[in-house]
Amino acid sequence: MQKNNINKIYKKYLSVSEDNCKKWSKDFFTNFFCNKNVFFFSSKIESGGYLIARKIFDEFEVLSLATNRKERRKGIASELLRSLFKKAEQEKAKKILLEVSKKNIPAIKMYEKFGFNIEGNRKNYYKTPSGLKDAYIMIKSIS
Repeated sequence: MQKNNINKIYKKYLSVSEDNCKKWSKDFFTNFFCNKNVFFFSSKIESGGYLIARKIFDEFEVLSLATNRKERRKGIASELLRSLFKKAEQEKAKKILLEVSKKNIPAIKMYEKFGFNIEGNRKNYYKTPSGLKDAYIMIKSIS
């Protein structure tokens, strides 16, 4: 990925990411996106949201999906997921997996609406200012 593209997507990443979540450093971000199996999907709205995923063999893993608080409930996450599904089909992936906080009920419901199922748990997966939080592992099979 070209350096100016990295700078552009890193700015979007910072503008949308929650203040309380751990942020990736610019160096990590730059090195990470040198991998051709890492994908950044951006919303049509400038600071609306993003999705970061990587392809591992015949699976895609969602590493981060974030929407700007001011732009939530406008279909941005759905738009980003549809972009990921299209890419996964093009790449002949068999499934997509992600982790989501057990407390994030709106996200869990949205993922279920898109065909993800809870397949497991990750204890103490998220580190937050208020302590460690458990996550569900959710998987969507691609036909």
